[in-house]
Amino acid sequence: MANKKVNPKNEKFDFSDSVKAIRETAKTVNTQVREMASEIVEDLKENGEQLRDRATAPVKEAYDKAYNRVTETVNRETIAKAAKDVNEYALKTATEVVDGAIENSEKWQGVATKAVKGGLKLAAKQQDIVFNTLETVKGQLSESASRFKKLFSNN
Repeated sequence: MANKKVNPKNEKFDFSDSVKAIRETAKTVNTQVREMASEIVEDLKENGEQLRDRATAPVKEAYDKAYNRVTETVNRETIAKAAKDVNEYALKTATEVVDGAIENSEKWQGVATKAVKGGLKLAAKQQDIVFNTLETVKGQLSESASRFKKLFSNN
């Protein structure tokens, strides 16, 4: 608990230890908010890699099917048809992958923005609450000190 010292000359309370403790707490909260924001960014990076892996899997599968088809029957017509099929499928899949990546990226960006803004708002509110509480306690202690002074000075 913080030390409260009374200065006998002007009878004011010294809240410097309490203010210092509150500032340290505020710094700790801010550090935790920054760490949480960093973790969110890292999660987004990891999910981006997973999205890429999932998006490229159908293209790889189509390539493997086309390659197997070509190697089974090697003639000009079969190769031309397989190449056309692969190109059409690749074009269709690429469009779906790009659309899905854009849609999912927008969602993740929104989630990250909300998380960071919410964390910062929470830290600001916590700081306001701490300082308001400190001001209230200071006022109550000052008022109580005056009352005690009056009570004990009348004797």
